[in-house]
Amino acid sequence: MNASLYYAQLSAAEGGGDAPALDPFLLIMIAILAIFMFLTFRRGKKMRDEQNKARGGAVVGAQVVTAGGIVGTVVSRDEEAQRVTLEFSSGDRVDFLIGAIQQVVDPAVTTED
Repeated sequence: MNASLYYAQLSAAEGGGDAPALDPFLLIMIAILAIFMFLTFRRGKKMRDEQNKARGGAVVGAQVVTAGGIVGTVVSRDEEAQRVTLEFSSGDRVDFLIGAIQQVVDPAVTTED
């Protein structure tokens, strides 16, 4: 059978040359994909907000945890170079990028009475 003859018979059987209706299964799959994308973007935004909050709380005197799991106390912060200097319990000091700060364990003590 010729392909053009087949398509002509198929379109006549479907009721003319109108576009076929969307399959309900396809609509469900598209909806699930949209929900999945929405939840993924939302989770990513929450994580970015938490990291920005932790980086903002990394002020002098605060105890922080780096992305590598190292715990130290912030002794200096250089905004221009995007670095913090952490002091460990042994007394050693190491510079880290501010982006490496993952969590603030103990916020800095302020003298506001």
